[in-house]
Amino acid sequence: MSTKKSIVAGNILQNYLSDLYETLLSKKYFSKFMSLKQFNMKRTALILLLALIQATYSSAQLQNYIYGIDNPTGGNFNFAKYDISTNVFTTLLTLPISSMSTTYSATVDVDNGVYYFCTGTFLYAIDAATGTLTASTNLNVPPSSHFGYVQFNPCDGNFYGLLIQSGIGSFQAYEPATGAFNYIAPMPPGVNFCGGCSAVIRPTPNQYIVQVPYGILGYDIATGSIIYNTSIINLPNETFGHMELKCGSDLLYGTSANPAVGLKYLSTIDPVSGTVAHVGQNGWTQGVFKPFNGGSCINQISEEYFYSGIGHQLINANTNTGNLINAQSIGLSGEVLFIRHFSDCACELSSGTDDHSVTMLQLTPNPAQNIVTINHPENSSGKTEISITDIRGSAVNSNFQHQTTKTTLDASHLQPGVYFVRFSGEKGNLFGKFIKL
Repeated sequence: MSTKKSIVAGNILQNYLSDLYETLLSKKYFSKFMSLKQFNMKRTALILLLALIQATYSSAQLQNYIYGIDNPTGGNFNFAKYDISTNVFTTLLTLPISSMSTTYSATVDVDNGVYYFCTGTFLYAIDAATGTLTASTNLNVPPSSHFGYVQFNPCDGNFYGLLIQSGIGSFQAYEPATGAFNYIAPMPPGVNFCGGCSAVIRPTPNQYIVQVPYGILGYDIATGSIIYNTSIINLPNETFGHMELKCGSDLLYGTSANPAVGLKYLSTIDPVSGTVAHVGQNGWTQGVFKPFNGGSCINQISEEYFYSGIGHQLINANTNTGNLINAQSIGLSGEVLFIRHFSDCACELSSGTDDHSVTMLQLTPNPAQNIVTINHPENSSGKTEISITDIRGSAVNSNFQHQTTKTTLDASHLQPGVYFVRFSGEKGNLFGKFIKL
C-alpha cells in the first residue's frame, strides 16, 4: 500500500475507532453489555490502537519533509519544512535568534517528532508537526564555552557532543534528566575543530563519530575509548564533507567536491582507513559549494542523501547508484541550514556479549497504567539511582520500591505519554522507555 493510501486508511480507521471509543464510554452501553473488567480491557486496547495509528500517521507525515532553518535575509531565521514530493517550502516558526555561528548544530528525536537546535549554550526543542517551540533550555556551560556537534541518541535519550572550553575539547553527554554534563573522554592531542563539520550517532554499536579537519574521530560511548582517529585520504583535487550515516552500512556517506572543474560526487568514506570513494561516476555541477551550516541528512527509508547548497538549493542523490535525483532551488535568496530528516537507525537490544551495544531495560507492563516493573541486573549493594524523564527531558518525580533484581515505580500520577528511564547500578548505566496510558 502506498504512503498516501496508508494515511487515508489510517484516518478512516482512526475516526471509526474514536467514535467506537466514545460509544464505549456511554454509561447506557456500559451498564447493559459489559462488566467493569471487560470495559477496561476494551478501553485499554482501543487507546493502544489509537495511539499506534496516531504515531504511525504522524511519523509518516514527518517523513514526507526535510526540516531545517531558513535564512531568507540577514538576521532572520525560521524553522521550515520542504515537501519532498511537491517541492513546496513552508515556514513554520520564527526563531528567537538574530545571527548564526559555525558552533551551532541540529539533531532530531525521530520517535517523538522533535527537532533540536543547539546554539552551543541553549538547546531549543521544536515540535516538527506543529512548528511549536516547546522548550528553551539553558545548558549552563562554563563561561566562554560551547557544546558543539550535538547529536541526540535515541537509545538513551541523551545528547552527545564536544564541549569546547578555551579551544580545548572533550567528549561529553548532556543528560536532560539532570540538566548536567557527563564527562566521557578528552579529545586527542593535535585534533582541532572545523566550521560546518558534522557528527553522527551509530546506535549499534554505540558510537559517536565526528568529522574534524582532515580526519574522522570516533568514540565508544559506553567506555569513552577512541575507536577512530583517522586521516581522510581525499581523491585527487577533491575534498570530502557533509558526512552522514546510512543505516546498516560500515561506511559513512558524504560528498566529494572538485571546485576547480565545478563537479560534486556522492561519495563514501571508510572510517577505519579514511579512504574516500565515489559511489557512482556521474558528478553534477549544481551545489558544488555549500553554506558552512548547510547540513546534510539521509532519508533512511528511500535511501536518498540530501544536502544544502549555496543559493537556497536542496540537492539529493541516490545512495546506491550515486546519481543526482534533484537539485531544487527553494527560494529567491538566502540559505537553508541544518537540514534533517525524521528517520534514524534503530537501537538493538544487547545480547550481553557485545560490549558496544546499549543494554536496554525490560519494563513491564509496557504500556502501563499504574505500576511499572523495571527488571535489571542483580544489585547486591543496594546502591542504585533511577531517573525518569518525559519526552522534553524534564525530570519526573516518582516513588520507587527497590529489590535485588527489580524495581517498581508508581506511574499512576503521570500524564499519558512516553517516558525514559535511566538505571545506574553496579554494572553501569542502563536505559529504557515506556508508554503511560
